[in-house]
Amino acid sequence: MSLHVLARPHHPAAPASGTVWKMLFDRQQALLHRWASPAFSRALAELGLRRDALPNLSYLTQVVRQRTGWTLLLTSTPVSETTYYAALARRELPVVSRLRSFSEFDQPPGGPDLFADLFGRVPLLLEPGYAEALHELGRAWELATTPVAVALLRRFTRATFERGMMAVAAGGRAHFYGVALLTSARHLHAAAAADDTARQALAGAVRHLSLPAPAEASLLAVGPEIYFVAESWTELTAAIQQLRQELVKMQRQALSSRPVPFAVVPVEHGRRQAFAARAGLRHLG
Repeated sequence: MSLHVLARPHHPAAPASGTVWKMLFDRQQALLHRWASPAFSRALAELGLRRDALPNLSYLTQVVRQRTGWTLLLTSTPVSETTYYAALARRELPVVSRLRSFSEFDQPPGGPDLFADLFGRVPLLLEPGYAEALHELGRAWELATTPVAVALLRRFTRATFERGMMAVAAGGRAHFYGVALLTSARHLHAAAAADDTARQALAGAVRHLSLPAPAEASLLAVGPEIYFVAESWTELTAAIQQLRQELVKMQRQALSSRPVPFAVVPVEHGRRQAFAARAGLRHLG
């Protein structure tokens, strides 16, 4: 799928787009006032993301590049996993240009849309620690060379960059940084209602996510959602390094389990070689 830099303002031409954007913006702002970090709100203002205007993507591109060194890439539909992670490894963030319609308000089909990408991902790029962690996640994709490794990387991404939380001062309420928590009312309400036992330290995330899948008989007994809480962006990056180590281990295990190829020598050919060898030994004697 071809991608190109957001060189000029681009947004859906549907007349209702402005209203959809405004409603989504207002709803999430109202829900996030207790759950988003102050830095997130400041980033929205710095990027010029407002409730009463569709995003100026040309301005956004310039600000993000100047502040972070990242490039925003425009695509009409969500890109493949390979394309997405490869872009992150180059410090490029794919942004879907299509905004959902009224009929898709709560659950846009086919993956993220303009609101999910701009509201949920781009502001956090202004946080250097988040941007570096996202870059390292992209680099980890090249180590996911087996289906099991790919599944682990997907689970890690879901548990962190999609539904992750960030710890605050002792006694404070954890902040949301996962895109699903920032942009989806359903996921936000579920995370807000989760009790303390559903929140676990990010330090044990890779070990937990690497555990074997449950047996078929227990698949129907789906447990509560687990939310991993990072102490800092530095800890998130460290967790990605642990993920890389696990992916390397899986890579080595896959290589060691492959059968060693060997050449099949025809019987008659083998007999001729053995006869020639014995003849040579007699000659030397």
